[in-house]
Amino acid sequence: MPQRQILHIDMNAFYASCHAAVDPGRYAGKPIAVAGDPATRHGIVVTASYEARARGVKPPMPVQRAVAICPDLVLVRPDFHLYRAYAQKVFAIVREFTPDVEIVSIDECYADVTHVPGGDRPVDLARAIQARLLDSLGLPSSIGVAPNKFLAKMASDMKKPMGITELRGEGIRTLLWPLAIEHMHGVGPSTAKRLRRLGIRTIGDLAAQSVDVLARALGPRAAELKARANGIDPRPLETEPQPPKSVGHSLTLSADAQSFAEVEGVVMDLCDRVASRLRRYGMMGRVVAVAVRDRRMRTSRRQDTLATYVRHTGELFQAARALFLRIWPAEPVRWIGVSVEDLVPREGHGVQLPLWDAASPGGEPRDERLDRLERAIDEVRAKFGPGAIRLGRSLFGKRDDVHARGTSLERLDEEDLP
Repeated sequence: MPQRQILHIDMNAFYASCHAAVDPGRYAGKPIAVAGDPATRHGIVVTASYEARARGVKPPMPVQRAVAICPDLVLVRPDFHLYRAYAQKVFAIVREFTPDVEIVSIDECYADVTHVPGGDRPVDLARAIQARLLDSLGLPSSIGVAPNKFLAKMASDMKKPMGITELRGEGIRTLLWPLAIEHMHGVGPSTAKRLRRLGIRTIGDLAAQSVDVLARALGPRAAELKARANGIDPRPLETEPQPPKSVGHSLTLSADAQSFAEVEGVVMDLCDRVASRLRRYGMMGRVVAVAVRDRRMRTSRRQDTLATYVRHTGELFQAARALFLRIWPAEPVRWIGVSVEDLVPREGHGVQLPLWDAASPGGEPRDERLDRLERAIDEVRAKFGPGAIRLGRSLFGKRDDVHARGTSLERLDEEDLP
């Protein structure tokens, strides 16, 4: 069997690059930042061109600070229809080279080129893909070439923009191992902190440490992360879309909220949007979670495992409301979020119904009646827009955030990957 040849294609400053591709005279070669609306406090830099990054502009920097350090910064409002359209074109081009593509996010994917013509020269294929993306779409990319997904991902980060890096064999020792442990894909800040307490400062330190010692900090992940640090990652590409593990929405409020009563309508709207996506995916879940962030940027989260699966907006709102009332802090709140986790397909799973409301007077089960009603609401919104129908509860409270689409950092949570 030939050694696997995996590419990781990572689009450079994707959102900013899309705007430059559409209007090069206005944006190409200039310091630009894609950001939310400062007037509604959604003024966070989502991404910045490399010209802006060279001047110190980086996500998720507040817009006010970004403009202060780069006065000639060009601000661009997010255009998610544009990004989605370009993402579809990007993945279509990659699939011209191989059918085995795993889409990771809107701006990155893995491609297995082991068995396609030229697969024995993967760097040449990477150059061809990179050139095609730039020539056809005007979009720059960096590509990692390696025998597995982990090494390909690490390689694509090593040269940006417009880099191609091959990582295998001796390169694991010379290129990968000297990197700080924080730079390892799959190691977050809390894990890195635990590893540093063990004296593990580089990926090479992790590769050399025994699994028994690592297990004290990493638990069951110890063997997996040690293997990856040594360049071992047997995971196959997931070329078919995977069902979501959770569905959630969050929103930065236009003004701080002192009490839950002020945001009750916003919470209903968030629950409505979460339930709508659950219907679209054909999923339901038992774990409901909520989160709040106060004006000091401290985040609190609470979740509850319910006796039955949540599938309707009203059920989700009642569960979320109870959690918010338990978690609401003394400090004013500036951000809230709702999610449903532990998802399972709606088909094939029985749903326990309340005995006192199992059926309507006409004999139709309550659950089926709600399904039919919510499907009708989805159809109207699909035709006339998300604001065509608003639930009565979403009108409660004093907020003007209902049907706002969230901050730009959260917006893509609504979009299905191409």
